[in-house]
Amino acid sequence: MSGKFIAYVLSVFTFFYLLLISISFLLFMGVRERVNDICYDIAENISTKGIVSSEIFSYLESSLAGYGEYDLNITLEKNLGENTSAFYYGAEQVKDMPLSSGDRVTISAEDTNPSLFEKLTGTDLRVSAVKIAIVN
Repeated sequence: MSGKFIAYVLSVFTFFYLLLISISFLLFMGVRERVNDICYDIAENISTKGIVSSEIFSYLESSLAGYGEYDLNITLEKNLGENTSAFYYGAEQVKDMPLSSGDRVTISAEDTNPSLFEKLTGTDLRVSAVKIAIVN
């Protein structure tokens, strides 16, 4: 009799654990896709407008803040001529700098905190996105 009860309790715990993992995985994938979409929209905006304005950067920060704490890195590879490039690292150097055709802006965002799915499964699958905008 006690064996059946223990088997019943274990099966209920296993069912709820698998249900919790499934729900947390779906939430994890939703956040991951949304962060990719936000970074893609920003990269597309930069490539068409040709400038990384303060408004664009503040929109990026505020949009990602709704999904967690993200480490943002922006790199600008400014095309100075044939086989010559200048690199600028960080938002302060890249903000409000006019861009010309052929310049590349790399936007990378990485979550600093593990998600519930990562905590439950013991894996390291941080949400991250890297997008490259080439100015037209």
